[in-house]
Amino acid sequence: MSEPTDYWLIRLLPRPVTPFPQESETSYLHRLAEANGIRPQRALAQSYWLESRQSYIDRLSVASGQPPESLMRAIPNLGQKSMTNHPQRPDFFPGVPCRLCVARRTGSYDRNRQVTAWRSRFHDQVCLRHRLWIGQPAGHYLIQADLSDLPDVLHAQQRHHRLLHEHGPAVLSKCYEYGAALWTELAGRSFRQEDTARRVRALPLLQYGSNRNHRRLIAHYPETVTTTALYASPYWRSLALAEGRGFHQLVDEFNNRLQVELIPRFDGTMWFDNLLKGTADRVERSLTAYAERAATRRT
Repeated sequence: MSEPTDYWLIRLLPRPVTPFPQESETSYLHRLAEANGIRPQRALAQSYWLESRQSYIDRLSVASGQPPESLMRAIPNLGQKSMTNHPQRPDFFPGVPCRLCVARRTGSYDRNRQVTAWRSRFHDQVCLRHRLWIGQPAGHYLIQADLSDLPDVLHAQQRHHRLLHEHGPAVLSKCYEYGAALWTELAGRSFRQEDTARRVRALPLLQYGSNRNHRRLIAHYPETVTTTALYASPYWRSLALAEGRGFHQLVDEFNNRLQVELIPRFDGTMWFDNLLKGTADRVERSLTAYAERAATRRT
């Protein structure tokens, strides 16, 4: 009795496409299909009447002209499009990478059909190679502001990377998330208006989206990183949760690092103290919960 025939129905498409580093699977399939003038759903289903017995990754490898190892290294969660979390970094999500990195890696970039790649929602705010803002609100190439005239924002990203290396993504993600919220709240009442105004003036007009809010978010980034560094320190975080002299040490340190000048308002001092304590408490509770989940997974 003869063996059943294996149908090898996938062939190399006329125009192979190399994946962008950490590119999302959906983005890559759309680029591969568009380069070859077909619909994305047909890129790996080239026969209308027979189904290939090759694995998904093998079919994609044949169609794209890329080795399976290269595809799996470049595209997280390959073959698991329903998954929305990165396998190693919970702070990663599919976002818009630097447009000049896209052009360098792929040969061009399209303002209407953007590449999406997995990157940190908290820690990848600036492309240091091309001096472009790629952070929040991430959503379009045209809001990637040129930071060439803002060396303090570039230095803040370098410091951010050092903090990430020192404390790790689990700790620093929470410190950045809550530290950024603290600084946004504080910015509505106080602080170094001259630095913010100078940075806003140095930014070029954006071609897309809300200019004012986006520009102010970029202008606040150095202060956000400084706030993150303070709460990432177990020593200063413990003083933020203390009473009496210990807490006043934290307040003095915060003011020295950030040169905060509160606008006099009713119960402003109490509001400020509660803001510092509340942020430390949120960070501490989040880190405790994370440690408990990690311990549960190990047992």
